[in-house]
Amino acid sequence: MSLALTGEGSAKLVTVSGEIDMSNAHLLTELVECVCRPPVPTIAVDLSAVRFFSAHGVSALLQAQHFAATAGATLLLRDPAPCVIYILATAGALAKFPLSRGVDRPPHPRATTVDLVTPVRRHP
Repeated sequence: MSLALTGEGSAKLVTVSGEIDMSNAHLLTELVECVCRPPVPTIAVDLSAVRFFSAHGVSALLQAQHFAATAGATLLLRDPAPCVIYILATAGALAKFPLSRGVDRPPHPRATTVDLVTPVRRHP
């Protein structure tokens, strides 16, 4: 995973690329926690270049959102990759985050709900 922090005025942008898993998800949370120093009205987390997203990523985003809310900031997800949308929706956490689209980026299809399918076992 690669993290980059940029800012314009009091708004901050955290750009994430690569894989978010149990070995590195805490780094995202720690970066957002460091950014949550007043005045920070908005923290956008760009997830468009994420290739793999685990349950640890869900936990990291929920913790980051808590840190932001405690500091009086808004945490929003910018252009989450399809794998991020899928895992957040499956975990029931997608509706907890405001979503935004980056400037000059075409929208990619997003699933707002996920239908879980139970595999049918066929007996020979």
